[in-house]
Amino acid sequence: MKDRNAVIWTRLGAQPVKMGTLVVTDKEARFSYESDYDKTGLRGLGLVYPPDVFTSTNVRQRTEYFDFHPPIKSLVPSREERNFQRALLLKYLEKINVKPEPGFDTDWNILIHAGHGAIGHIDVFESDEAANQWYSTPSKKGLVELDDKFGFSLKEFMTWFDGDAELLIDILGPTPTVGGAIPKLPLSIDRNGWDGRIGLPTRFGDTGRTDILLKLENSAQYPGIIELETLGLDIHRAAGFDVPRYWPVRVKDLNALAIERFDRAENGSTVFMESIYSVLASGNDQITNHYSTTYDHIGAAIDSPAIQIITDRKAAKKHLLDRLILAMLTGNGDLHLENLSIIEQQGKLGFSPVYDPAPMRAYSIHNALFPTGMGFGDYGDEVNGESIGFKNAYKRFRKNLGISKTTMQNSIEHLLTVTDDYAKRIDTLETLPAENKANLIKIHQDIRRKFEGF
Repeated sequence: MKDRNAVIWTRLGAQPVKMGTLVVTDKEARFSYESDYDKTGLRGLGLVYPPDVFTSTNVRQRTEYFDFHPPIKSLVPSREERNFQRALLLKYLEKINVKPEPGFDTDWNILIHAGHGAIGHIDVFESDEAANQWYSTPSKKGLVELDDKFGFSLKEFMTWFDGDAELLIDILGPTPTVGGAIPKLPLSIDRNGWDGRIGLPTRFGDTGRTDILLKLENSAQYPGIIELETLGLDIHRAAGFDVPRYWPVRVKDLNALAIERFDRAENGSTVFMESIYSVLASGNDQITNHYSTTYDHIGAAIDSPAIQIITDRKAAKKHLLDRLILAMLTGNGDLHLENLSIIEQQGKLGFSPVYDPAPMRAYSIHNALFPTGMGFGDYGDEVNGESIGFKNAYKRFRKNLGISKTTMQNSIEHLLTVTDDYAKRIDTLETLPAENKANLIKIHQDIRRKFEGF
């Protein structure tokens, strides 16, 4: 394979600055910081790659799991057959007459054509000229109504994934996207909140708008999921977690959820954010997917003496415990490594606001206590001849985190109170089918009894 070259920039500072250069060969991905980048005082590619430490080229062997360093890989939607974001970007490449080969060639072209302005602080471009042109081009500041024509086109694209998306592409342009069970479009709305108008994501200096992700309901596969995620956000906010602003909306007859992005500053610059998946995979080649390690391992990483990924380690471990307890109480078995991120705010690193807390166990294909491959406190395993049940697993987990029995009991009591009327709230949902309601209520009540037994 001929070597591929790209440049990486960032908008973490007062103005865009080149971070470094990426070279991908047939065997390796090589990233090199600009010679004076460490003098900027800005964060680098990721927490495991600080610019003052990696003064020479950082080489990572390509594998079947990672063609790039993990923070870069996160900019490319997965190769799943029905990935909405990837399908949309392939339509865009076709529109500009770029026809890559399947596999890595497609990933590379997605990266260099749409790997900027995405979630987080990294912008990837084909060249410095392309970067300068993109940064110097002002965004379209106007907001347009989400009218029936747009809504119909969007619904058709949602239904078939291979329909005519020309209108959507004309409005959005080469918009970077993010993965997940619910298709998401990065857009902007009026800073005061949702009023039915949308625009392109902001650029530096845009102050009248705020960036959002517009999550769209694929009612054929996940009927009622927008109501479910809204309920999940409501519950987490009531529990005291930091939750972004959000608005359940309708796009013609399509349910959607607009969620304010927290990886952007008010002036349009970026905020440093990196998923736990990216952090762990950067430092451990045994991490091959977003569910390939345990919650205990996340706690150990928080406590690692080798690298500080979080400023207040004690608070972070308590946050992790509470997130897991509430995920189980609400029926969210999808709290995987990409649904937990580190963000820098006011010079401190901590867990980001809550995102993607949908109670996915309502759907039988996602009915698992936690993602397969993860786990906590050796739950379900046999240790020294003893089978580790639910209560003992939590005891082992909180000990691994260095959390006292009293602290965990207080958390459980608080979260049980927050979810006291959860079953009733599920039952009042209008778009979730009755069978899914019954499944989720039963799951919640079973888990609730387990925690009450503590």
